[in-house]
Amino acid sequence: MVGFILNSNTQKQIVKTLFTFVFLVSFSLLSAQGKNVTISGLITDATTGDQMIGANILVYKDSIDIDNPPFKGTSSNRYGFYVIPNVSKGNYFIIFRSIGFKSKIEEVNITVLSGSLSLNVKMEQEDVELQEIIVRDKKMDDVGLSTIDISPELLQMLPSFSGEVDIFKTLQMLPGVKVASDMSTGLYVRGGSPDQNLTLVDGMVVYSPAHLGNIASSFNSNAVHDIRLIKGAYPAEYGGRLSSILDIKLRGGTKEKEKGTVGVGTIISHGTLEGPISEKATYMISSRVMYYDLYQQNFNNDGSTPRYNFFDLNGKINYNISDNEIISVSGNFNSDYIYSPTSSEDFNYDIKWSNTSFNLNWLNITTSSLLINTNLSYINFRTKTTLDDIKNDSLANDYFSSSDLKDLIAKTNLEYKWDDSHTLKTGFELALHFYNLINRDFYDPVLEVSPDYSEDLLLTEASFFIQDEWAISPILNTNFGVRLFYVKESNSLLFEPRLSASLAITSNLFFKGAYAVTNQFLHLIIRNDITLPTDLWFPSTKNTLPSRSEQFVTGFDAYFSEKEYLLSVEAYYRNMDNLYEFKEILSYDRSESIEELFTVGKGEAYGIELFINKRAGNLTGWIGYTLSWTRRQFDNLNAGNIFYPRYDRRHDVSVVLAYKFSEVFTMGLTWAYATGQGYTMPTAQYSFTPLGVIGDRDERTQFNYTRRNEYKLPAYHKMDLSFNYKFEMLDLPAEAYLTLYNLYNQQNPFAHYVAYDEEDEVAKIKQITLMPFIPTFGISFKF
Repeated sequence: MVGFILNSNTQKQIVKTLFTFVFLVSFSLLSAQGKNVTISGLITDATTGDQMIGANILVYKDSIDIDNPPFKGTSSNRYGFYVIPNVSKGNYFIIFRSIGFKSKIEEVNITVLSGSLSLNVKMEQEDVELQEIIVRDKKMDDVGLSTIDISPELLQMLPSFSGEVDIFKTLQMLPGVKVASDMSTGLYVRGGSPDQNLTLVDGMVVYSPAHLGNIASSFNSNAVHDIRLIKGAYPAEYGGRLSSILDIKLRGGTKEKEKGTVGVGTIISHGTLEGPISEKATYMISSRVMYYDLYQQNFNNDGSTPRYNFFDLNGKINYNISDNEIISVSGNFNSDYIYSPTSSEDFNYDIKWSNTSFNLNWLNITTSSLLINTNLSYINFRTKTTLDDIKNDSLANDYFSSSDLKDLIAKTNLEYKWDDSHTLKTGFELALHFYNLINRDFYDPVLEVSPDYSEDLLLTEASFFIQDEWAISPILNTNFGVRLFYVKESNSLLFEPRLSASLAITSNLFFKGAYAVTNQFLHLIIRNDITLPTDLWFPSTKNTLPSRSEQFVTGFDAYFSEKEYLLSVEAYYRNMDNLYEFKEILSYDRSESIEELFTVGKGEAYGIELFINKRAGNLTGWIGYTLSWTRRQFDNLNAGNIFYPRYDRRHDVSVVLAYKFSEVFTMGLTWAYATGQGYTMPTAQYSFTPLGVIGDRDERTQFNYTRRNEYKLPAYHKMDLSFNYKFEMLDLPAEAYLTLYNLYNQQNPFAHYVAYDEEDEVAKIKQITLMPFIPTFGISFKF
């Protein structure tokens, strides 16, 4: 592990190093301020007020000559902020461009030798034909390894239960991103489990970004302004997870007038309302509800399909203190509930989770063109799983777990572009994590009220990062940085170097590579012998150490036919230490900590991903393929032999297609295939009577099993098809949709369990299927 226990000498050395580092950075920034004039500002949507991400800025001196390269060029960042440093005296024309917006030209006359000039720009929307998507709104030589851009027009046409864009369902169709089964509640990215993915919504941590069964994301897509997925080897500005980053920004609401969208469907309905509060303030609130359980009760009450519902609520208020200072307040609430049908005769289950979060964000741009973004967030995440074997409790399928997590997180990020080739980012974060945990092999209401069965834990962590985005030459870009990660409870300091590079061989061919070390303080522990969700979230302690990963990624992007087609190939390797799972034989003792049930091991994941993307025309979409291996080794599991975790998939194929018949009628299709997941299958059973017991009244049934996850279940595959039609009703724009979910009714498993057959007097493996073929339709209005 790249970490160590702090002693007094180490602490002094770290303080000296950080002091020297801060002094050098401060000196560099002060020195840079004296070099000519720096032009900076925010680029926003004139209608909504949202910051515009990835807008192109071209600077021409004296006159605009499009036949020659511009004098300078840059693009806006994720806050809509841009910087043009080192501009000497003279007359300049600055062009601002972004797809879907009218280009804007500003003339600037620089008459001083040094200083800063603030130039904020509001851009007006315009209609853009789909064929124009081939224009890319960011520099083609950016270091964007393991990052894929998807056009909003394509997303609008893909199948979803509610007729709205389902971003999460689209992400899981990308190569390297997997769903273990219909029971999954998160993404499995490059061999990592769902807890190894960091999901941020306006800077707030979301522990479970998808609803049970991955039916939809836990954030309403009508509320989303921007989304960014980094599949691995991410830069130093992110930390706290091993696998990937999903960074989402919510919309702030329109400044123009009150607007809204209402959609009503057979099993999901949604609504969004937004508008101005005052000249400086806007709001947005969005909600979605699924009532699949009501649908089942009325049309399939005797069926064995699980009963299920969920609810989402997202909201945001923006307040512009000035042109360069914005305060926003965001909030999210999500809940899931899945429970067994009344027809269940041998196994009952009751699974709930909820997430409540609030965030206060302050964005400030100083007179020296330094961007400061500070946010304070509160998160409360709860899960509860109750499993009850009502046929034969000797099969040990009874289980109860409860995780109640409360987080207080404060962080500040700074960004400064001191010249044309360097963008410096730095920041720090302080987090307090409070845990209340219960884990037992039985359920009784007393478990939820008695302090004797719960365990309270506190985790304090702090981190600091610095990174430099360095354009070494017009064809070579790099991003290198470090992150320091401190955990108080174990008094350990962890060092995380990050490096990525992009080389432009031609304007259509790019080679990229990256290396990263990451650590994670939080562990998601699940029962391997139970396929229903058994999530238990546990923090790092003196005995349960932070997980660590070392990642290597390389690949290339190639564009063809005027950039209408993209071919992307990436290979990756990552090793992981300090992974935790439940022991094979569990002995619950009320006097012992839950972590006494854990065992520690290591793992590795490697593979290659292929992505073919058609980016323009009436037919758009992609084909993705992943060949991968994920392996684990625990001294106390599987007799110490290497095994493949449940979500290991050798082959993974995804097909996403969208066809535009006309401006008002479109079709979308998705198909996914993956080799079957691993399962520890019972192969034989035997019975015995405990010592001292006379007769067979207390006879116990036990099983012999295959090696861990040795048995492979049938392959997972599913096709969804949708049609969308736009029209007007009552002088309001409207859209109708028809979605055929699981088109050919593939019975993919939600879970497996062992049930006792009293007639044959044997135990049998049974399967629960969450979503059979379901036709859904609905209509939405905008007002």
